[in-house]
Amino acid sequence: MNVHSNSRQANPDSDRYDKRTAILRSTLFLVSTYGFHGTSMAMIAEDAGIGAGTIYRYFRNKDELIYQLIRDIQQRVIVAMLDGYDENKPYRERFEGMWLNMTRYYMSHPAEFQYAEQHRHSGYMQHLARVSSVQILNPVLRFFIEGKKKKLIKDLPLYTIIAISRGPIIEMAKLHIDHNQKLTEKRIQQACHACWDALRVTQWDENIK
Repeated sequence: MNVHSNSRQANPDSDRYDKRTAILRSTLFLVSTYGFHGTSMAMIAEDAGIGAGTIYRYFRNKDELIYQLIRDIQQRVIVAMLDGYDENKPYRERFEGMWLNMTRYYMSHPAEFQYAEQHRHSGYMQHLARVSSVQILNPVLRFFIEGKKKKLIKDLPLYTIIAISRGPIIEMAKLHIDHNQKLTEKRIQQACHACWDALRVTQWDENIK
């Protein structure tokens, strides 16, 4: 009796999930190493240990595969950001919780960070990625809109607020991953507080007409 064969027949969905996951993992590794245009479907299939034609059972083409992976990464980042989020907590505490969660996620998932950064700068399927990002980022956008309405953060366009919040996270992750600089918890906390200070409403802001 072939135990493995019977197991696959009994769990076809599990087999499909495993192969799809293997394809996505191989794509993440190869694109992070060789870039979008340097990674072929044949390379992905070989790394995933499957036949080249098998990929097309799960993804219509390379574009769909690339798009699905960036969408999956975006979703995981948002889930990590919102870990422990409680709308009853003070606004600043919620901001710092999300900021620290995102920083730590990127630092502990270098391949995902590098893939997302390559995608952001490559222009590869940017229109679809932007639409996906807006949908996935809805909880974060609502959070910043709340802060603006309550005059807890500066009355700036949302894209500016996101740039001020996210920019330091990206640069710190680069230092940690690309330049092998060890970032202490104290340094991470200091950067988080600096971002909050850049966004929070001050008396000077209130005097601006």
